[in-house]
Amino acid sequence: MRFSLQEVGLDPEEGAPYLLQLLGVKEGTEPLARLSPEAIKTRTFAILRQMPLRGSQRQPLILAVEDLHWIDQTSEACFASLVESLAGAPILLLCTYRPGYRPPWLEKSYATQIALRRLTPPDSLAVVHAVLQHALPAPLAQGILDKAEGNPFFLEELTRAVVEHGDLRSLQVVPDTIQGVLAARIDRLPEEPKRLLQTASVLGREFPSRLLGALWDTPDVLETYLGELKRLEFLYERTEATEPLYVFKHVLTQEVAYDSLLTTRRQALHAAAGRALEGLYAERLEEVYDRLAYHYARTTESAKAIEYLTRFAEKAARGYAHAEAVTALQEALVHAGARQAAAAPTAVQDRLILDLVLRLAHSLYFLGRFQETLDLLLQQQTRLEHLQDAVLSGPYYFWLSHTYSYTGNQERAAQSAQRAIAEVVRCGDDATMGKAHYVLAREGYWSGQYLHGLEHGQQAVSLLGRTEERWWLGQSHWVVGLNYYWMGKFAQSLVAIAQTRAVGEALGDPRLQSYAAWTTGLIEATRGDWEVGLEACQRSLECAPDPLNTGVTLGFIGYAYLEKGDSTEAAAALEQAVQYMQRFRFRQLYGWFTTFLGEAYLLGGQIDKARDLVLQGLEITRDVKFWHGIGWAQRALGRIAQTSGSLAEAESLLREALQIFVSIQARFEVGRTHLDLAALTHAAGDREATTTYLKEAHALSGALQVPKYVARAEQRATEFGVSLPPASVQ
Repeated sequence: MRFSLQEVGLDPEEGAPYLLQLLGVKEGTEPLARLSPEAIKTRTFAILRQMPLRGSQRQPLILAVEDLHWIDQTSEACFASLVESLAGAPILLLCTYRPGYRPPWLEKSYATQIALRRLTPPDSLAVVHAVLQHALPAPLAQGILDKAEGNPFFLEELTRAVVEHGDLRSLQVVPDTIQGVLAARIDRLPEEPKRLLQTASVLGREFPSRLLGALWDTPDVLETYLGELKRLEFLYERTEATEPLYVFKHVLTQEVAYDSLLTTRRQALHAAAGRALEGLYAERLEEVYDRLAYHYARTTESAKAIEYLTRFAEKAARGYAHAEAVTALQEALVHAGARQAAAAPTAVQDRLILDLVLRLAHSLYFLGRFQETLDLLLQQQTRLEHLQDAVLSGPYYFWLSHTYSYTGNQERAAQSAQRAIAEVVRCGDDATMGKAHYVLAREGYWSGQYLHGLEHGQQAVSLLGRTEERWWLGQSHWVVGLNYYWMGKFAQSLVAIAQTRAVGEALGDPRLQSYAAWTTGLIEATRGDWEVGLEACQRSLECAPDPLNTGVTLGFIGYAYLEKGDSTEAAAALEQAVQYMQRFRFRQLYGWFTTFLGEAYLLGGQIDKARDLVLQGLEITRDVKFWHGIGWAQRALGRIAQTSGSLAEAESLLREALQIFVSIQARFEVGRTHLDLAALTHAAGDREATTTYLKEAHALSGALQVPKYVARAEQRATEFGVSLPPASVQ
């Protein structure tokens, strides 16, 4: 492995640990111990992407991937990452897949889809003759061609079926489908080779002979029967493997053989395969958690199924393969539910189900599946209350509060977080208590109670700093920074966000680094440094680990373009951001970004469209009681009314916005709204009010140390003929 990395110009000392971990080799992966799963996944993807790109500089490469329709989501994401870098590289990525699957990169200008057409009659006849190695009577050959309809595998199997049936004059007894032909061929096998083929089908399309031998009860004749199945072209042997590896000639052959097994026999073979794997890999079970989970999940041995599905899910989550973890945990829950239904419920079974649910909530969060998480947790509340177990109740109520926070239910988020704190006090769980304070800090800024949010955020930092939860510590610094931001304390906010960035860099975690970057961009754009803000948001976009964070970053890129005065770029970014927030049901940002989008259209002169969007944003932010967003929408409606010439309506709306910002102590937004009111009263000819509003805006901008807004107030004063006292700005 180190040689391969060195051959393409990559540092083997840096890259090898990631690839060793990918392959399940523990030795040599010690440098990764301090990194987060997301960081390891990101760097592994980068190495897997760089290896072919660097290798193609030495010679052109062809990468072939078969049966893409069966790909797992994490591997699909890895190939998508490679495809993003293929333009201009001397690499041909060739993938085969069945109709119905659509690769995520198919829209790329350098991607081409080629549909494999059915064979022509002459080519079909050539296949038939190749199988027989002699010509058939024309009517019989035509009958085979008519039934097979140009499918090469069907042509082969149909021809063999006709020959094996012994009647070359009639096709009437041969089934009309390829599955039927395969089933008939398998059924005509002698009993023992047939039983061996069925046994092998349980192991998948390919399998080592050693594993098959562990399932077979007469090992002395195993090779003989395998040889017969190879001769009949049901199987072939892959000779380049380190041990004998057998492969079904076609996946349909494996599927038909598997379907021919009775359910009880199939379950017994899966259980035997699981036991065989446990024996063969006794010292390194982690390497085969996926196969153990697969086999035991298809048996009645629910305890084993749950054990290995959970272990596989844990391993997948460590590798940031949360989609695969979710699938495994959902299957484990099905087994746990069936097990409980078969006997009287016990506390042990309830704890097992709740443990699976909490693991599932963790992985669903990283996939942005908030409503699904909420439904899952609420279904288990009665079971949890019945147990009265603080060790489970604390994490349960933390995840419930965290999910309520994302879905916009602030009251229940706060209640659940307080309940989590009350529960973990009984068992001394500082980590969960810190996370619950983190949620309360989030609710502080959504509800406009920034001082409370700041207090809870600082408590979260203190508690989590005493634990190994470094990722959540980074999140807590971030939420402290956001509360400072909403208060207009930008310098303190940047200090806290720098702590998030430092933790993210120490863990190599792209999510924390992306959060820190877009938050920095938001702060800089808000205080008038939109160029710096755009640059920070672009950095965030480059390391955004998932679609949700991509959508958030696009929203603040759009906002930075608003501050720049570029309505076209602002609208382009915000249209995408709004779609993302709607998709993930992240209602606070959905409403806020919709208001931003309305302001972009106002800037572009589309007043009616602007009004419709801002009214929509106001409705959403009111529904979730996001006071900062409500004030923002009211102010935007005031600007729209002023642009439309409705000065009285504009003043009423702007005063409502001002009242909201004053009530939540959003001092910077108070100052900005004073600037809007100054412009409005100047248009209305009210010099005294204009002077008052400008002085307030000027004083607040100076007190909050925002030089560009001090300059903006002074520029307005010059335009309006108003004299302002000097402002002290560092």
